[in-house]
Amino acid sequence: MTLERRMNRHLESLFAGAQDTLEHRELKEEIRSNLAARIDDYLAEGMSEEKAFQTAIQHMDGMEQFMSDYRHVKRVPYWTALWQSTLIYSLVAWIITIPTRVMLGGAALNNLLLIISLIVGAAYVVYSMSNRENGSGSSDTEKTTRVRVLVLKQWQRRAWWLWAAVVLVLWGTQAALRFGSNIWFDRPIQVNGPYQLAVILFAFALPLLSILIPLVVHRAYRIVSKYEVSDNI
Repeated sequence: MTLERRMNRHLESLFAGAQDTLEHRELKEEIRSNLAARIDDYLAEGMSEEKAFQTAIQHMDGMEQFMSDYRHVKRVPYWTALWQSTLIYSLVAWIITIPTRVMLGGAALNNLLLIISLIVGAAYVVYSMSNRENGSGSSDTEKTTRVRVLVLKQWQRRAWWLWAAVVLVLWGTQAALRFGSNIWFDRPIQVNGPYQLAVILFAFALPLLSILIPLVVHRAYRIVSKYEVSDNI
């Protein structure tokens, strides 16, 4: 069996349980390139093909975990940072909507965001207190958790696309409800005073607050590298 065919068989077995995604195909080619470069280096040192192949394979120990896109992260710091970010996002949204309390719908929305902020804040405090002593006398398994980075990255993209689609649909619905008859019957669109203008702007700005969801998903993906455990404890 040729050396190239042996490399192909090894890569196929390595990725046997992986999904056929663009990320995995790119990773597979990167591994192939690195493996071939190592084998060439060992052959140049005078090793036989068999010895060079086996030595290169040995230097790729742990690649199964890497290609399966799992990352070990420090459990408590990771989730604490994510709770903190969620709390900050909800508080910012609550503060931004305070001026809208002059409207009935604005007051309800602001109260809802306040309730959400209180719930997230309480959950953050409870989580922090319950894990305050984590790290002393804990096992390695309790101190780390596994995160599927590629899956999380895919959900990050989907969250942004889904958010954009929802916003566009809601904007279209608002436009149809408020201005549909004017456009259909070719009547001019009139805004009677600043209060009505504020109501219209509020109706169109309201869907933008759903950005909290993709922001949290985005944050969950971005902080993985910050709390990753490089020694696979």
